[in-house]
Amino acid sequence: MERRSQILAKRVEILRKIKPFDTLKEAQLLETAAVLSEEEYPAGTYVAIQGSSSRQVLYLTVEGSVEISVTDKIGRDTITGYRGSMELMGESFVFSQDEYTASARAVEYTRCYIITHDHLEKILAESPEFAAYFLHLLSSRLRIFYQKFYDEEEIEIPGRVGFRRRVDEVMTYPVITCAMDEDARQVAAIMQGNKVSSVVVMDGDEPRGIITERDLVTKVLLSPDLQRSAQKTAAQIMSGNMVTVKSHDFTYQAFLLMVKHRIKHLIVVNDEQKLSGILVIQDLIKSRETGSFAIVSRIEGSTTIEELVKQRSDVDQVLQAMLVERATVQEITALITEFYDRITRKVIEIGEQKMKRLGHGFPPVPYCWVTMGSSGRKEQFTRTDQDNAIIFQDIEPEQKDKVKEYFLKLGEEVVAGMEQYGFRRCNGKVMANNPDWCHSLQDWYRTLNNWIGDLDPQNVRLMTIFLDFRPIYGEKELYNQFRENVAKTYSSSPILLKFLLQDTLLKKVPVNFFRQIQTERSGEHRNMLNLKTSACVHIVDCIRIFILHEGLKETNTYERLLRLEKMKVFKRDDVEYIRSAYDTLMMLRIRDAMAKMRKGEEPDNYIKPKELSSREYNLLREALMVVNRVQNITEKYFHFIL
Repeated sequence: MERRSQILAKRVEILRKIKPFDTLKEAQLLETAAVLSEEEYPAGTYVAIQGSSSRQVLYLTVEGSVEISVTDKIGRDTITGYRGSMELMGESFVFSQDEYTASARAVEYTRCYIITHDHLEKILAESPEFAAYFLHLLSSRLRIFYQKFYDEEEIEIPGRVGFRRRVDEVMTYPVITCAMDEDARQVAAIMQGNKVSSVVVMDGDEPRGIITERDLVTKVLLSPDLQRSAQKTAAQIMSGNMVTVKSHDFTYQAFLLMVKHRIKHLIVVNDEQKLSGILVIQDLIKSRETGSFAIVSRIEGSTTIEELVKQRSDVDQVLQAMLVERATVQEITALITEFYDRITRKVIEIGEQKMKRLGHGFPPVPYCWVTMGSSGRKEQFTRTDQDNAIIFQDIEPEQKDKVKEYFLKLGEEVVAGMEQYGFRRCNGKVMANNPDWCHSLQDWYRTLNNWIGDLDPQNVRLMTIFLDFRPIYGEKELYNQFRENVAKTYSSSPILLKFLLQDTLLKKVPVNFFRQIQTERSGEHRNMLNLKTSACVHIVDCIRIFILHEGLKETNTYERLLRLEKMKVFKRDDVEYIRSAYDTLMMLRIRDAMAKMRKGEEPDNYIKPKELSSREYNLLREALMVVNRVQNITEKYFHFIL
C-alpha cells in the first residue's frame, strides 16, 4: 500500500510538469495518476507506425525523446519533428480510429505515460482551462485536414498561387542605393547606369526611403523650375513613408502590403532592420504561374459592372488556391477583404460616373461610404449580403433634402452594382439606398442617440450591425469624427453595454451537459449547425463589448484580441485559446463554403457535425466549449453592470 502511494505521488509530481496537466486540481491529478499506465521503448523501436490504426490514447513522454517522421508515396522518410521529455504525443488521434499519418520512433530509451481517451474525455469535461489548452494544441493540426480534403477531391486550381514562398527567394539583391545628400542628377545617373527603376536611399547602413522613376518625374522633371529642382537631394525626393517587409516573410504578406499601400516596390530588411534586398511587382509575378496582381489590375481597369463581374471567378479561385496552400484564416480573410474593398470602390466610382451621365452631377458635398458586419470586421471570405451606409458632410438645412436625395440615388446605383457582382441585398435593408442608412454627420449623431433612447431588441440589433463600421471610400475624416463619437458614447455608458451584454449572453452555445453538439431538431436544417449564428457570433459580440468598454476603435476580431492582450484586459493564454477556437470555427466555415461553391450551391454556414471526421468533430466541440468560456469570462468581467 505504501509502495502504491509512493508511485502515485511520483506520477502526480511529474504530471504537474506537463502542460496542460499543470492546470488540474489535486484530486484530478491523483485520479489521473491512478488510471494511467506506463510503457517503455528502447532506442530504435516505434511508439507508433504510419498507416496503423490509432490506439486512441494520449502519450506523455516522461523521459527520453521521440522522432516524428512521414514516409511519402515513393518511400522517402522526412523528419517533421521531435517530442522530448514532458511533452505530449498522439493528441490528434486520441479520439479517432483513423490511421496514424506519421511514425514515432524512440531516439533513445523512452518512457511514456499512457492515458485513454475515456479518461481524457472526463478531464476535458471537468476542466475548461485544460480543454482550452488542448484545443489550442489541436488547432495547429487542423489545416492538415483541409489539405487532405482537397487531395481526396483531386481538385485542380488553375494558377496555384504559391503563397508559401519566402520573400528572400524572389527578392532582388544586391540593392542599388544612393546617399541622402546625392542630388537628383546623380540619382538619375545611378538608375540609368544600373538599369533599375528604383533606388533605396541610405543613411549610413540604414535604409531611409525609396526613389522610383515616378518620384523623379513628378518631383523633378515636372517642376516649373527644372534647374532648381534638379538640385534637390535624395532625402527631399524620396518617399519617406517607407514600407518594409522581412526577408523571411511569405510572398503573400508582401503582396498584401503592395495591395494595401498601392505601391510597386518594397524594401526588404532582416530582423535587425538592415537592408537585405528589394522586392518589385515583377518579382512576385515571375514567382507565380498566374499572379493575383493581374486580377487587381483588371479590377482597377474596369469601367463597367459587366467588366467587374468577369473577375468574379478569378477572385474565387484565389480563395480556393489559398486553402490548398494552407493559408491561415487571417491570411485568407485579409486578402479577400482587399479584393472586395477594391471591387466596392470601383463600383462606387462607376456609380458616380453614371450619376453624372444621368445629369445628376458629381457628389455635391464630401461623403464617406462605410461597410459593416463581417465586411466591416475584415472577415469576409465569400460574397455575403450587403451592409453599408453613407455619411455625408453637414450642410445648411434648406439644402439637406436635395443633397440626401442625391446620395440615396447614388446609394441605389452602388447597391445595384454590388448586387450584380454577386453581393445580395440585405433582407433588413441595411443599405445606403435606405434613408435610415444615409445621413449627414449630425443626423448620424441623432440617429445613434435615438437608438440609445429606445433600446428595444430591434435597435440593439441595428447597433450590433453598425458598430463594426469601417470606411471604404471618400472622406475618411467624416468616419473618424463619427467613430470618435461612438467610442466616447459607449465607453461612458454602462447602460448601453448592459443591453448589449444581455443580448449577447442570452444566446447559448449549442453544447449540452454531456458535451455533445446540439443541432437543429426540425425544419430544412434538421441535424445541422449554423457555425456563424450558433458559434462565431458569440465570440464577435463578446469581444466587441470589451472594445467598446475600453473606448477602442478596432473592428477586426483578431486585432481586437491583440489590443486587449496588450492592454492586459485579457491574459495571453485566454487570447490564444480564443484565437484557436475562432480559427477552428472560421476554417470550417471557409472549407464548407468552398465545397458548396464548387457544387454551384450558395454558402449558408450550415454543416452536419455527424459528417465530420472524429477529429474534426472533437475540434469543433472543444471550440464550442471555448466559446462558452468566452461568455463566462465576459459575464464575470462585467458583473458590476449586469
